[in-house]
Amino acid sequence: MNNPELMAWKIDPIAWAKKTIVAGIRDKQWDLMVEEIGPEIYTFPLFTPEMCDMLIDEAEAAEKWTKARHEFYPTTDMLLNDIGLGEMYTHVLETYCHPIARKLWTLEGTKWHQDISSENFIARYIDTEQAALDIHQDFADYTFTVGLNGDFEGGGTWFPRQQVLANPKSGYASLFPSVTHRHGGRPTTKGKRYIIVSFVKKGT
Repeated sequence: MNNPELMAWKIDPIAWAKKTIVAGIRDKQWDLMVEEIGPEIYTFPLFTPEMCDMLIDEAEAAEKWTKARHEFYPTTDMLLNDIGLGEMYTHVLETYCHPIARKLWTLEGTKWHQDISSENFIARYIDTEQAALDIHQDFADYTFTVGLNGDFEGGGTWFPRQQVLANPKSGYASLFPSVTHRHGGRPTTKGKRYIIVSFVKKGT
């Protein structure tokens, strides 16, 4: 059963955004809020602490963790669609995230607007279970990773060619092009690390 506050975007998206999306991003001040931390690797604040807590609570309450979705680089994760949060998260991406990618890379045309799709899932890394993920390439055009907590040690997305570590925490997001940026998850050495990942593809 989803927290009613997570579903309130359908009733009053402006009031909902004030509780869940940080100022600046909420106002779509992209130039003010987006920072490049490495070659074509960007970060920006997205969710409030309250929103992060609600998303973690929803995932743990659902108890639908699986390691069977990805054949070659499996993560302990669950699709947001499977816990009733897919539509809400698509709203967040369309309203606050995809516009950033389109601005940064001058992505124009209907294939980057109406026809865009994404696979959205929440992943969990635990020091005593699956703590890391091997170097790989996402099957996508670009990827968003949103860190939901900060009470862990280690972790982060390591880009070996760019020599950059992106480790967004407590509502911060990272964005990078999937084709050119092979990466892996560095070991979480203490605690639990929660992230939401979106594999984004343009229309064909």
